[in-house]
Amino acid sequence: MKLKRLFLLALLPAALLACGPKDVVNPITPPKTDPVDPTPEPGPSGDGVTMTVCSFNIRYYNTSDDLPWSARQDAVKKFIDEEKPDLIGLQEVRKQQAQWFPSTFASEYGYYDVSRDSSTGASVGTAGGEGVAVMYRKDRFELVLKDFFWLDPKTRELPIKNGDSDYGEWHSACRRVTVYAELKDKKNNNAIVWFFPTHYDHVSDDARQKSAELMVSQMKVLCKETNLKEANNVILHVGDLNTTSDKAALAPLNDNMHYARLEAAGSDKYTNTFNGWGKNPKIIDHIYYGGKTVKPIKYWVNTKNYGVAYISDHYPVLFQFEYK
Repeated sequence: MKLKRLFLLALLPAALLACGPKDVVNPITPPKTDPVDPTPEPGPSGDGVTMTVCSFNIRYYNTSDDLPWSARQDAVKKFIDEEKPDLIGLQEVRKQQAQWFPSTFASEYGYYDVSRDSSTGASVGTAGGEGVAVMYRKDRFELVLKDFFWLDPKTRELPIKNGDSDYGEWHSACRRVTVYAELKDKKNNNAIVWFFPTHYDHVSDDARQKSAELMVSQMKVLCKETNLKEANNVILHVGDLNTTSDKAALAPLNDNMHYARLEAAGSDKYTNTFNGWGKNPKIIDHIYYGGKTVKPIKYWVNTKNYGVAYISDHYPVLFQFEYK
């Protein structure tokens, strides 16, 4: 009997391991054995053309924040002037901001936004409300197409307001919209680059997962690709997705695209992207990419001080890559 008991005890650790959780995809906290990635940032190899993309939730315009937009806009300009991203996806754009960005950066960036509450897809600058925006460097890109769709099964119809004051078939707390652009990269023989910034719902896990599923299907259809990872052209999906990457809600993206945070070098893979003005930090802003010639170079979260403690309640997230 004692020998049998000892045998069972010896098997217990293995049994526990076998029944334990599998390795988490896209972990949000560093493993205890490797808290910092020691791999040096390699820089461009020269075997391709480099590009930098940014996702930035700018915090919607209001006058109640301790750091309202009026106190942050100069710092936001300094950030963009310093980093000079080739592509920027903006979230939480309100009317004053939708007028400020295209005016302030008129000589450098093309700009396109859509109000999530406009049935016609009008700009936030004229229709009001809140929306998502695309910015692209005019010296680099030629705009081929700009368009939008709602994160709802009826992608071309304004999601209805339900009786319980949520929206659409997925019962999102707010209407949610994706804007996108097809661009020719003049620095790379007019190669096509697709850019899809968005903002997932902040309340419903179900709406977030369905949004991720919809994004995958929409990108495949619009870009005419069956395999996003091995796409002929560059495909970029960025935004405040309102969930951490190890949650099931982002499984469709994890399964179908590459994830910049973990696949590019850099010391910021475990740096929080949401700062909450110094409270409740977490990683909820993400950059996904596809394209068979894309080689990740660097991922980073910009936490610099540009004259104010925070330029938003989110930090800008950036990804540099090269492609042929």
